[in-house]
Amino acid sequence: MNATMALALAVFAVVPIHVDAEPTTATMEVVVLGSGGPRAFGRAGSSYIVVLGGRPRILVDAGPGAFLRIGQLGLDLQGVDTVLLTHLHIDHSADLAAFFNARALTSDGPIAYRIFGPDGAGPFPKTSRFVDLLVGAGGAYAYQKGFGAHESFEVHDLAIGLNSPRTKILDEDGLTVEEIATHHGDCPSVAYRISYRGAAVVFSGDMDASALPNLVQLARNADLLIFNCAVLDPPGSPSQLYDLHTPPRKIGEAARQSGVKRLLLSHLAPDVEGQERAVRNSIRAAYAGPVGFASDRLRVVVGK
Repeated sequence: MNATMALALAVFAVVPIHVDAEPTTATMEVVVLGSGGPRAFGRAGSSYIVVLGGRPRILVDAGPGAFLRIGQLGLDLQGVDTVLLTHLHIDHSADLAAFFNARALTSDGPIAYRIFGPDGAGPFPKTSRFVDLLVGAGGAYAYQKGFGAHESFEVHDLAIGLNSPRTKILDEDGLTVEEIATHHGDCPSVAYRISYRGAAVVFSGDMDASALPNLVQLARNADLLIFNCAVLDPPGSPSQLYDLHTPPRKIGEAARQSGVKRLLLSHLAPDVEGQERAVRNSIRAAYAGPVGFASDRLRVVVGK
């Protein structure tokens, strides 16, 4: 374990956090498959598996490298039936077809997916069209639906206007999933809150500061907020990136305003990774709770 990871664990380990550990039977656990962004510097692209009651159930984003991490961790995909896509940039969605393939080839029966993601705008298709372009009739991987287990897809396109209301998209057996629109330049984007038996985790996805009021609303009193931190405070990153991402000081303000119990920074860029102490200090200006830096294959218990 390197010094950076050791520092992150020491500061953040208010509840058990295990690297490359066996699954627990905790109420909810987040497995970080990918903690990086669009640049190739040793981290997989953004992706997470949410484990409920000891069983992997939800895939959040599917960045490049997720397929590899699933294999390295030996994750059982049999129960994963829900996919939440924050947006359709390559570093968040490129391994979606590979995930389908991995799930189908280890399944002992038909698979019915529920997939949620943003509506389309500009050069970005709506999520239902994106899935169809991948595995629908005439899609790039049309063979996938019958390769291994038979797959069916129920895809929901979510509202993308910042004035759209927070909505509940799943409510079953103690599990609820809520979403709200965010803003990520010209790329439609949404954030998600997953609640299960008293524990709650929120995924910001990529978003600029204009969407913080929506994120604060969604994250209110959550046990864990996973916030993508791809830039330094101005002027430490190229100016155009602030139209896409939220800087650390504003992340800290949002964490304080929402009352989240813990904050985990992910989607880390090399310059952010290299300025960990400065980023942490900037967040500490507003937020006093535990702050961690994600790494691939990190496992985080959510709630008690």
